[in-house]
Amino acid sequence: MADVVAIFKELPLDQIEQDPDQPRKDFGVQGADDRLIVSFKEIGIQQPLVVLQVDSHRYKIIDGHRRHIAARELGLKSAPCRVYTKLAKGELERIRFEVQNNRRDWKPLERSEALNRIKEQKGFKSNKELAECLGLSTTLIHYSLHLRKQTMEYLGLMEKYELPETYRVEFIRLKQKLRRIKDLEVNDITIVLFKKVKSGVISNAKAFRQLRKIFLRAYLNENELYEFLTDADMSVDDLEVQTVQSGPSLLVEKLLLELGKIFQEGSDVSEQDASTYAQLRDFLVSKFPLVNPT
Repeated sequence: MADVVAIFKELPLDQIEQDPDQPRKDFGVQGADDRLIVSFKEIGIQQPLVVLQVDSHRYKIIDGHRRHIAARELGLKSAPCRVYTKLAKGELERIRFEVQNNRRDWKPLERSEALNRIKEQKGFKSNKELAECLGLSTTLIHYSLHLRKQTMEYLGLMEKYELPETYRVEFIRLKQKLRRIKDLEVNDITIVLFKKVKSGVISNAKAFRQLRKIFLRAYLNENELYEFLTDADMSVDDLEVQTVQSGPSLLVEKLLLELGKIFQEGSDVSEQDASTYAQLRDFLVSKFPLVNPT
């Protein structure tokens, strides 16, 4: 990294080009009222564009796409630039990530793509190497790259149903909790959810977080989930009303799960545990007379 050298110079805008491989796609420049354009009118370009020289009169933007768009919108002829004339493989992506990471937060999918490029181009074999290079936690690196991998599997469907960015992130988190519901496989469920988003029945990404909690209890909520998935007009709020449980109910649910595992595996139950279970049985019978103790 010590060999990476940049020079500062004013460059003609018509020699500077956008990078189509830029991970960020939303530059937020929206005409004459944009804050950046107003700032350029009043005080000029204060922060140089960061560019890579690709030949004698051609430069590719590493950082500064919004500034470039705003400058052209105003009809400026040139802009101050920090120019790199040569970068080792992977350094362009590393520099771009560092500069943009310090300016504003990455969207999760954009960061995921940027990290994957750095890892591939610098030839890192592990997430730990990438984390040390960027000064980030290995956990963050792992999550971001896992998000990209999951997203790629469903990218076609997400594009087909025009799933917004925030929904995509929440869906990837939800996807790990999805399971078959009666005759509906996970892929069937995915399509149903995307259709509900497109039709407006699911109107915010928060609904996917609600569904995560409900799918954690899918074995208890199977009938309600099936109704939700087969009724195009049924909302997540409607489903949640039907599946809400009290705190004690959830504790009993967890206990039943653990007991089921014990008996399924044929494990022995200690005398102390057996006594505790008997007390629970007697309590339930006394409070709920319809419970059959046999």
